Parts: sequence; C-alpha cells; structure tokens
Amino acid sequence: MNEPITINRNAVLIIPKQAFFDWANSVFPEDPTNATDYSEYNTYLIAEDSFQDNAEEALENYWEFIFENELFDISTDDDDWPKDLTWELFKSFFNFHFSSIVTDLEDNPFYMEN
Repeated sequence: MNEPITINRNAVLIIPKQAFFDWANSVFPEDPTNATDYSEYNTYLIAEDSFQDNAEEALENYWEFIFENELFDISTDDDDWPKDLTWELFKSFFNFHFSSIVTDLEDNPFYMEN
C-alpha cells in the first residue's frame, strides 16, 4: 500500500431529519420512509479552509446546491419541492457534520463523473 494522501478538502456529511422524511412522505405517501430506514447519507467535499466552527459560514456557498441535490434524490420534479428553499428550512431538514481531514486510503486513482 502506498502512503495515504490527505485531500485538501473538508467533508460535510448531510443527515436528514424527520422534517425531510415528512416532506418525502408527502410527495410519495405510497412508499413511506423514516430515519430508521435510511442508512446512507451524502457527503460533499468543500473548500479546505471553509469550516472555522461556523456551519452557516462554511455552507454559505454550498447549502442551496446541497439542498436541491438532496431533494432531487427524492423527486426529480422540482414542482414537488418546498416553494421557498431557505437556510432555516435547510437546517430544519438536515443535520450536518464536518470533517477537516479527508484521507484517501486507496491505491487506485480518483476518477471524476460528470
């Protein structure tokens, strides 16, 4: 194994709250889900120097994209989405956890999907 490399990014793990599941279940009541059914969360890489103990500041440039991406995972029709996507709504839908150290333990190179 080669020496692991540290990636010059912070990671933010997005964890849906009950309000997110309530919304998702209102869109697809025939296929309800809840937090105990949900075991895989999305992680986003953000600028290395973005997190300084202030989540709002760290996510200032990213939260809208993250919000839309999380909603898109449930419904690709943005007419199903809440009408006003605000920072307050984002915080009511998701918990988020930051990691300032991201280490790649794999020998194979990254590849990018578009």
